[in-house]
Amino acid sequence: MSNALSIATVTAVIKNLLENGLVSDTIAASVGDVLVTALPPDKIQVGSDERAQINLFLYHVTQNRNVDWVSQEYRSRHSSISSTRATNPPLALDLHYVLTAYGGKDFQAEILLGYAMQMLHKLPIVTSSTIENALKNSSETSTSSVFSQAIAGISVSNLAAQIGQIKLSPEFLNMEESSKIWSALQTHYRPSATYQASMVLIESEQGDKSKVDSILLSNEPIIEQVAVPSSQVEEKIIIGSTLLVRGKSLQGDITKVRFSNLDKIFTPFDVKDTQVSLQVPPDLRAGVQSVQVVHQTMDSGQAQNLIESNVAAFIIHPKINIERIESSPEGIEGDLRSGFLSVKFNPKIGKEQRVILLLNQISRENPLFYSFPVTVRASDTDTIAIGIKNVKPGVYIVRVQVDGAESILYKNKNGEYDSPQVTI
Repeated sequence: MSNALSIATVTAVIKNLLENGLVSDTIAASVGDVLVTALPPDKIQVGSDERAQINLFLYHVTQNRNVDWVSQEYRSRHSSISSTRATNPPLALDLHYVLTAYGGKDFQAEILLGYAMQMLHKLPIVTSSTIENALKNSSETSTSSVFSQAIAGISVSNLAAQIGQIKLSPEFLNMEESSKIWSALQTHYRPSATYQASMVLIESEQGDKSKVDSILLSNEPIIEQVAVPSSQVEEKIIIGSTLLVRGKSLQGDITKVRFSNLDKIFTPFDVKDTQVSLQVPPDLRAGVQSVQVVHQTMDSGQAQNLIESNVAAFIIHPKINIERIESSPEGIEGDLRSGFLSVKFNPKIGKEQRVILLLNQISRENPLFYSFPVTVRASDTDTIAIGIKNVKPGVYIVRVQVDGAESILYKNKNGEYDSPQVTI
């Protein structure tokens, strides 16, 4: 379904998100008129005439590591189509961008880079609805641009649905890797950050494309959003949450849901054409997970896979309990503490998952902050003794990041976060 415009579409969407964010952000007033571009860095004017500018450049394209899984999904999805249709699997890509900030005045580049990174951090998952809105804005803002002309004869809604969802994540390169990029670009270095957009599919156009597209568009379930009910106490998705999978054509003869790489498929408790509802199973890990809607049909008395939706991403946040704390004086005159916090997790933590303990002091004046990475475990576990070192005595809010997903915090009656907490 995804066509040759997929790469340009992802670039145009990210560029449009940055542009729209600048319009409503107070940063524009402090920096002045800011230009957002998607040009090769050697085309950017630098020197005495350098202006405030954010540039997004696609510097590298790699094959997505899940390409074999996508190929299997592709074959399953197209199993009902005539065998004369070429079954060449889609080309699954990861797009790698260098995001660069420019400015002719002190701190302009640093301010703009911080703004752009904050914008992308707020949007780790770009949904199909966001892609559709960005495409409409992009085509309406500049009708004479190359991209606007390229999508002029294409349904923006269909193009957004074909792309589905895009995950944006920062890539923190070391100095050597960064130097290689800028050496290859052969231009002046400026403050920059690198990002990966995953996963982008490009499919072949063999066979009777118009006939196949009409079959797929009329039958394929499409996921547009993954959320929790507004009435749910927890605003974030946790184990046991009611998960709302929203989209189009979600109701089939038999509707099931698949999560990530679990072999088991799950039966939702409520199915509508635009929404499927079910509980998040305890088998999943904290962090970024994926969901698919699967339509089945009965064949010789047994359920058989018929068609699957696009893959949508969502984040499961862990819940923690502080079971005990052991600390002892450390440093000059015992003014600091070191020891262990025993933390119980739900869901269980995988042995290779990245875990970081965060402590925020509850204080009105100059509150302290500590971060403690956790070493890799020998096995999966629901309880970890996390080492702390040189911590000033006080009361601290406790958070834990598991593969980037932060644990749940709770508020008091005044709307302030106050738990879970520990006294050190």
